[in-house]
Amino acid sequence: MLRIVLMICAPLWGTLAVADSVMEKPEFSRQDPRSWVVMVTQPNCSFCTRLENEILQPLRASGQFDNVVRFTAVDIGAASPLVDFDGSPTTTIQFANRYQGFGTPTLLFLSPKGEVLAPPKFGVPDVIDFYAYEIEETIRGLPSVN
Repeated sequence: MLRIVLMICAPLWGTLAVADSVMEKPEFSRQDPRSWVVMVTQPNCSFCTRLENEILQPLRASGQFDNVVRFTAVDIGAASPLVDFDGSPTTTIQFANRYQGFGTPTLLFLSPKGEVLAPPKFGVPDVIDFYAYEIEETIRGLPSVN
């Protein structure tokens, strides 16, 4: 029976759309006038996955913040190399610690130069609809950095 199901479904696998991460590469030293929304994450963080899928993906897909912010993630599961805002080398853990991104998920709101624009947001509450609104309003309230 399983073999029949696999044979029927196999041709469809190539046509299934798989949603990629909404996150850009964390290229902090690249010149760009937009601010950053940085999610501090780690492997197997179910709350991080929920935050990305239920809040960050829809915000980015809406296009309403395309000219305002870039979305990225910094994985603190290992001390991976990262280029900081000033072009100096750092690690993902050092970067997250500097901005108090100790737990996951943590959302950071940073200027193109790495300045904190709004207080970080920690975790994901049970009622995610209000949290989505809160994040959206935080982005809307970010000071202009142009």
